[in-house]
Amino acid sequence: MKSETKRFATLTEIDKVQNPALGAWLLWEYARRYQVTATSAPSHFLLFFLVLPICLHRPTLDAVNSTQEKSGLGRFCEKLGTKREELLAIHERSLKLRALTINSIAFGIRAGLFDLNYESGDLRALEHTAPKPPERVKPHAKGAVKLGAWFEAIDTVNVFKALKVDL
Repeated sequence: MKSETKRFATLTEIDKVQNPALGAWLLWEYARRYQVTATSAPSHFLLFFLVLPICLHRPTLDAVNSTQEKSGLGRFCEKLGTKREELLAIHERSLKLRALTINSIAFGIRAGLFDLNYESGDLRALEHTAPKPPERVKPHAKGAVKLGAWFEAIDTVNVFKALKVDL
């Protein structure tokens, strides 16, 4: 147990946050909220590549969490639009975090959090009791849940257009 604690202590702050287990949990929180509608349709696979680049970047996450859920993605984009480089940086971060997103999805599938429909590209969150998260990651989960609500309200292509991310 001591070696486990020592090994965790040697991880950088980036390693502690950018890991597939945390990523899988955030993506699962996002997908659960996305599926809350009457149709309970799952999120398209491509939308998952936007969640971690937004939720793991503190200034962007703060903008998400300071925007009311009912205000929607448009209001969030307006906030980021005042600092245009922040909005455009989402595209760059989504490219840089592709591997983490894929590894997080794979981890989630292995852990039984998701079911991937390979024909349609839909990734469905499976039902589980949500764990009680540590205080330090609660803002990340709150952001992921808001993204689930916002992304569900408009079609996939318009989400990418609003966030200035190329498919």
